[in-house]
Amino acid sequence: MVFFILTFLCLYGGINFYAFFRARSVFHFSGFPQIIIIIMLILLICAPILVRTAEAYHQELLARAIAYIGYIWMAFVFLFFFFNVTFDIIVFLYKLTGSEAASLSIRNLAFGTAVFLSLIFVLYGFVDARQVKIKTLQVKTEKILPNNGKIRIVQISDVHVGLIIRDHRLQAILDRVLEAKPDILVSTGDLMDGELDNVMPQARKFVSITPKYGKYAVLGNHEYYAGLKRSLEFTKAAGFEMLRDDVRHIAGLSIFGADDITGQRMGVSKDKRLFEQMLAHQDNGFVLLLKHQPFVVDGENFNLQLSGHTHGGQIFPFMFITRLFFPKNYGYFELGTNKSLYVSGGAGTWGPPVRVFASPEITVIDLIGKNK
Repeated sequence: MVFFILTFLCLYGGINFYAFFRARSVFHFSGFPQIIIIIMLILLICAPILVRTAEAYHQELLARAIAYIGYIWMAFVFLFFFFNVTFDIIVFLYKLTGSEAASLSIRNLAFGTAVFLSLIFVLYGFVDARQVKIKTLQVKTEKILPNNGKIRIVQISDVHVGLIIRDHRLQAILDRVLEAKPDILVSTGDLMDGELDNVMPQARKFVSITPKYGKYAVLGNHEYYAGLKRSLEFTKAAGFEMLRDDVRHIAGLSIFGADDITGQRMGVSKDKRLFEQMLAHQDNGFVLLLKHQPFVVDGENFNLQLSGHTHGGQIFPFMFITRLFFPKNYGYFELGTNKSLYVSGGAGTWGPPVRVFASPEITVIDLIGKNK
């Protein structure tokens, strides 16, 4: 965890100071204004740590204010970095044929264009992050199912209930779930985020959703970061049955829930060998595997795996980066005969309350099988 924080601060700090030096090359500020800008920049770089510190000291309003300011700035500076580096490459190519004065003028124009585009995309992404869409899939199987051979599974993933996803923003997600009329509701991890004391009222908003065959959830990495005990309490209060390397047989389905690999890394997960053996030898009914991170393990015997974690990149062009770690970054993938994977883009946001070309979603899976 410490290594991750240090790596993040180095990379994020580097992006911020790249933006600082580009701005200084245009506006030529120095002296006291430069000192003030550097101090503000350091505070913005440390915003994620300041948010968690304010939460730990139960300063929720302060934490929320820092989160909105710091995370919206994060979205802006990421986009600025992408646009400006792209323009810098173009300017460099121009310098090979143009005059130095002309290239300087173009470089300043490129800076202004990058700032303008970043502001436009942040505004667009802030609005789009509230527009929860319904993604509908139809999966056919030869297995026998109740309900005249049709089961509707609704997947939510990466809701990140906490400082930002709460109240009206959370209710918008739940309204879409209610609209979908699930027979089964599943949460594929990162249902909650943060260390808020008064997060339980948000959990109770889920209670009005009562699918015919129940609600099931697995842990994501952020449940561990928020504290396992608190996360389990929240998930239970929301009416979900937590599956931690466990299985439930219901409605002609075997629903396997895999604990997130973060638990293994933190040394708090139980031995997974029994779970792996159960999954490898399961051959009765339709096998639904819930797993937060979209890793597909050889030998796992399932018909459909539902995952999340990637947010579809959340902010363009980061889907290209997430694909380096998760080649199956977003969408539906056929893995073989009667075996497939769906990776949800997630319903909420992590960090910036912004989504650019990666709209939030809930997933409706209409499972079509044989009638009894």
